[in-house]
Parts: sequence; structure tokens; C-alpha cells
Amino acid sequence: MVSTGFPDYKKPPVVEVAIAVQFAPLRGFTAAHAGLYWHKIRAEFGQAEEQAPIPPMSEPASPEEVEPASVFTFGKPPMPRLWFIDSTSTRIIQVQHDKFIHNWRKMNPGDKYPRFDEIRENFLKYWAGFIEFLEKNRLPKPDINQCELTYVNRMKKSEGWNSMPDLENMFTTFVWKTRSGFLPPPDNVQWGLHFSLPEKWGRLHVQMVPVRLPPENEQAIHLVLTARGRPEGTIDLKAMNKWFDLGHEWIVKGFADIVDKKTDSLWEKQA
Repeated sequence: MVSTGFPDYKKPPVVEVAIAVQFAPLRGFTAAHAGLYWHKIRAEFGQAEEQAPIPPMSEPASPEEVEPASVFTFGKPPMPRLWFIDSTSTRIIQVQHDKFIHNWRKMNPGDKYPRFDEIRENFLKYWAGFIEFLEKNRLPKPDINQCELTYVNRMKKSEGWNSMPDLENMFTTFVWKTRSGFLPPPDNVQWGLHFSLPEKWGRLHVQMVPVRLPPENEQAIHLVLTARGRPEGTIDLKAMNKWFDLGHEWIVKGFADIVDKKTDSLWEKQA
């Protein structure tokens, strides 16, 4: 194995990766155009679902502003966000009037995480096809204003932890203790951390969130790492790739920094 300087896990707990771009709302883009776009990709993405639109987000330039700001627009209600899903249900293209997203998600225990390079390659392929579709339908080229990369990691109960105080064996950032011992161990824990990326290119957001998994209501936690922001200047393909390289580096190395060394054997850390 050739070393890349990145931490590597043989059995990473990744269950979803989303790579996205946000752009100024496409003038003239309607639900009818979304239907035409689905026709273009339907051989590969045969299922369609409607979802609520994701509000536009603007990552603050100032480190003092921890949370990204929602951008509110007025006028007619936005069209829904469309999910186009492949036959395995592991790959999704999401389209709305100001966002284009490609997801990989783990649906079955045997589904193998395909690694970032493959997911990005697919994103770029589908993004190029979307641009081609817009051009053929005389719609404006997207003016990208933000990039986003998200990794969702799942840790089920009994996989390294059984109670909330056990999370100190999972994360370097969490230790359960009280001053007098009056409070019992918590029923639930969630926390969030925020880090500035180099060159003011955005932020890395880290959230630990308790979840319940259907159909048995199984207890688990999600560690979600999201890099969001943009390089300076016009975001062309070269700048986009450079930003995603940085976001990926901070997510992977940030994950390895936050999880405790006791997890190395759990996920079979290789480097």
C-alpha cells in the first residue's frame, strides 16, 4: 500500500458521503426541466422522490460567526428538491434550483464504501451532464457560490460503546464527569465543533448526534463531518477540485484526530 499521508481504515464506519455545489438560483429552471433532466439519466437513476428544498447557506467569512447563515429569498415558493435514485439505492443525484448534490449511502451491511476519488469522479461526471443539459435547454450556466462535502459515520450501540459515558472511549473530545456525583450518567449526548479551514476557505463542522435506526429502533450515534465554503475568485472546475481536496483532507484527518486510539482496532486502522 502506497502511503498518501492520510489515515486509512480497512473497515471505516462511513455510511454516507455527499458532495455538493450551491449556485445562484437558475433563472427559468422549473419542475418541468427537472423532469426532462430525469429523462436524460433515467436509465441509470430509475427512481424519483420529492423532498423539501434545502435553504441556501452562506458560510461566514469571520471566525467569530460559528454557524453558517441561512439566506432567505422572497417570491414564489421554490420547487422541491428532486432525488434521482439508482437501482441499488446507494447512489443519489439531488437537484433543486440552486443546488446539485451526489450521494453515496450504505444500504446493506455488505455495501462497501467506494472511497472519495470514485465518488468525486462520479459527481464530476453527473455535474458535466447537468451542465450539458442546461446548455441544450438554453438555461444559464450555474454561478457556483459554495462547495460542500459531508461524511456521515455511524457507531451502533455495542460497537465500541454501550452507554453514554463509554463515549470517552470513542472520542478524544468527550469525558463524562461531574463535580459532586449528583447527576447520573446522561441518557443522551450531542455536541458540535467548528474549525476554520486554511486561507479562509470555509469551515469544518463536526457534530455527534444520537439516532435511532429502523426497524428495531436500535440506538446509534452519527459523527457528521461537513466541510463547507469556497476558494477565492471564480469557482471553475480546477478551483472546485482544489477545494474538495482540502475539504476531504480536513474531514479524513479531522476524523482521525477526534476519535480515540481505542477505535483503531475497531475499524482496523491501517495508517
